[in-house]
Amino acid sequence: MSKSTDEMKKQIRPASIWRKPWFYLVIIVALALIAVAALQIPAVEMRARNLYSRIYYRLNPPTENTFGPSQQGTVSAEVIATLTAMAPTATLEPEATDNQLVQETASATEMPSSTPIPVPASFALDGMGLEYQTMNNCGPANLSMNLTYWGWTTNQHTTEAGLKTHKDDRNVMLQEMLDYAEEKTNLKGQLRYGGDIEVIKRLLSGGFPVLLERGHTDDDDGWMGHYSIVTAYDDSTQTVQIPDTLLGMMSMTYAELERDWWHFDGIYLMVYPAEREQEVLTLLSEDADPAQNLQNTLAKLEARIQQVSGQDLFFALYSKGSVLVEMGDYLAAAQAYDQAFLLYNQLDFGQRPWRITWYQVGPYIAYYYSGRYQDTLALADQTIANTSFASLPETWYWGGQSALMLGDKDTATRYFRKALEFFPGWDLASQGLAEAES
Repeated sequence: MSKSTDEMKKQIRPASIWRKPWFYLVIIVALALIAVAALQIPAVEMRARNLYSRIYYRLNPPTENTFGPSQQGTVSAEVIATLTAMAPTATLEPEATDNQLVQETASATEMPSSTPIPVPASFALDGMGLEYQTMNNCGPANLSMNLTYWGWTTNQHTTEAGLKTHKDDRNVMLQEMLDYAEEKTNLKGQLRYGGDIEVIKRLLSGGFPVLLERGHTDDDDGWMGHYSIVTAYDDSTQTVQIPDTLLGMMSMTYAELERDWWHFDGIYLMVYPAEREQEVLTLLSEDADPAQNLQNTLAKLEARIQQVSGQDLFFALYSKGSVLVEMGDYLAAAQAYDQAFLLYNQLDFGQRPWRITWYQVGPYIAYYYSGRYQDTLALADQTIANTSFASLPETWYWGGQSALMLGDKDTATRYFRKALEFFPGWDLASQGLAEAES
């Protein structure tokens, strides 16, 4: 009797919801929707991307991969002469990231004297705010701060919209910032190389903030590029002050700043009201003329190469290549990059700046215009393999160009399409794609 009663109770009792397959499907869908919504929050998205990148780089250690140029001396003199004649005299890059050889100066401007300009022992520029950056946004944030200093109402989201080719654009170059400032405001600007503490002192004490690109090494993520605006210096402490978009208000010694600055050729940008251009050129002194500035920078690098070793020597050789690219000497630039990559392969894993081709694409240009298409493609492939989010339109473009020259139209087509994915409407990539598909 009791047995049949129990059976009847089991039949009457409704099945538990936990036994319904659809219930788990509802939970999975709900969690997915919550995750998608959470990723719309910038801070959450940044942490999620950082987590993904950490996992990716743990599984694919980028510092273990090396690039070994294989085509040194394999191109005949006749081919080299033809290619050099065909190469542009200015760097061929996206219009938005074109590192031009020469910056325009006022046609009626007299060259300033090289007589030393006296500066105070310390100086602090007033009025520069601090805008903390969102993910991969130090370029737009620093430009926003610089423009705001000169009275323009803007923020990093506004500048980002005009600077980035894609939401995940890995790097905004100083030339892009200069172009933006001159196109979107009534300000003018000058871009120079080979900067040092003395030029910072002259410009700052003259009332002009200096926006520069430098290396930054994170304890967890390793070496990367970073922008900084120097707003103060003090000879007594040998330090500069920087309202850093990533780290907040910070100070660096003169030696620390110059060392990190040379990771990027000592490149720097000044924007200013148009009517103050003559002041800036005077303060630039012997670097006022862009062509002379490149010669001066190359001389500094030649001297530095004799004085440093290890990672510092790698950056000096790489910078030499980049300056030679700006000068249009692609063969000499390729040789300098060869030396740099050879040394890179000898560095300890922790010293290898594997992100460098995110920021400085000169090797692609030097190798391509030296007829070394296989080296160009190999370097592009390594850069892409080393990137968790391969949003690098310049790398995809040069990979496509080199594949096209090697007769591999299928690979070229794929690379050009990726370039256009990350830089929609880019004329050079569109032209390359049309040729690859023809």
